[in-house]
Amino acid sequence: MANDASTVFDLVILGGGSGGYAAALRASQLGLDVALIEKGKVGGTCLHNGCIPTKALLHAGEVADQTRESAQFGVKATFEGIDIEAVHKYKDDVISGLYKGLQGLIASRKVTYIEGEGRLSSPTSVDVDGRRVEGRHVLLATGSVPKSVPGLDIDGDRIISSDHALKLNRVPKSAIILGGGVIGVEFASAWESFGTEVTVIEGLKHLVPAEDENSSKLLERAFRKRGIKFNLGTFFDKAEYTQDGVRVTLADGKTFEAEVLLVAIGRGPVSQGLGYEEAGVAMDRGYVLVDEYMRTNVETVSAVGDLVPTLQLAHVGFAEGILVAERLAGERPVPIDYDGVPRVTYCHPEVASVGILRGQGQGDLRRGQGRRPQVQPRGQRQEQDPEDRGRDQARPGQGRCRGRRPHGRRPHGRAGRRGPAHLQLGGAPRRGRPAHPRPPDAERGARRSAPGPRGQAAALARLTVPGRETTTDFRTFVRST
Repeated sequence: MANDASTVFDLVILGGGSGGYAAALRASQLGLDVALIEKGKVGGTCLHNGCIPTKALLHAGEVADQTRESAQFGVKATFEGIDIEAVHKYKDDVISGLYKGLQGLIASRKVTYIEGEGRLSSPTSVDVDGRRVEGRHVLLATGSVPKSVPGLDIDGDRIISSDHALKLNRVPKSAIILGGGVIGVEFASAWESFGTEVTVIEGLKHLVPAEDENSSKLLERAFRKRGIKFNLGTFFDKAEYTQDGVRVTLADGKTFEAEVLLVAIGRGPVSQGLGYEEAGVAMDRGYVLVDEYMRTNVETVSAVGDLVPTLQLAHVGFAEGILVAERLAGERPVPIDYDGVPRVTYCHPEVASVGILRGQGQGDLRRGQGRRPQVQPRGQRQEQDPEDRGRDQARPGQGRCRGRRPHGRRPHGRAGRRGPAHLQLGGAPRRGRPAHPRPPDAERGARRSAPGPRGQAAALARLTVPGRETTTDFRTFVRST
């Protein structure tokens, strides 16, 4: 194994996704010598196989729906169909532009970028294609991949994962989606807009089961109106090929047939065969175990992102990466407040939440619900949508909001920009680093609300992270990059 003994980096990062590149950029900004190792393309799942391409498809679907509905606004337009090749070109152009920008940013920060497949060889070194990269500290950020059901083989043609769905060269006439979580309902929304007959299979009682039950019911009602079918409360049994597609059988014997089956039951950590356990890193079911500062049981090793058992969200991995960089640079960052992290499902209507769900809080929670118009993030106009609703939860007698559940057309701005401040109203401020959802409407809000001469912004920063020990947080970093 070749070893460049003349170079010992302050930080070696294995994985160039949201958590890895955020840590690299912030650590370099704070004066550390950083090596970033990535076997694919920097940007990871979010940029290439997750957030960005999925939202590009959803936006194309939204344009198709608006064309169909244009007459009610006095606009004459005719919907002629979906050119899937053109949709993919639009999606790929969006990804390419962001990818080039990220490459330029990493180069400008003088981060040593190493392309190749890495493996942890010791608590202070990573082997990459015959080369040993040494560091005083190693950050594991190898991300996740789509999961499948035991015994169900994904062939990439009729039985596909989300990775395949993003590159599918046709609009399927019909589709079964196994899993009614975030990934499943987002693809259901996009495909229905493209003209696909969609059926969602979810083994639990509701769609988006990780969200508040009221939000799930609102989404189910909206999906019924759109013609998206779903079967809830019965688990998958088997899938078999038919002459024209796939037949799915559930545990109760009910069957469904479609052209394609999308397996969207979640994502699992990428950790097998990468030397983590051999280096003594504590793990559980493939996840690397960490404390609130993202430290493992090995002193020189930290881990962030989908590799650790926190929320599998790009903005969470991003914030975790920055936290690690600041800690290693001698700053005193505050831990992430995971209860205060906005969670957004970008189907139509969108489902967003921030704070504690019903049943998670201590004691009784008072809740209020109402329909309201929203101010769109990009302009001064207001849009009113039949699905615009919200729910707030508070402790009786205190007036403190414990959670917020906006629902409808683009509510992620309310959950992302206003959520952290909203959770403080009427009570003691929550203590913890904020994270803002992606796509970046709320991140743009983070830039506008960065500490500085804009008084309201500084007040929000102080409110969200009272007495913060470090003067540089996530929003300052976003603004500076």
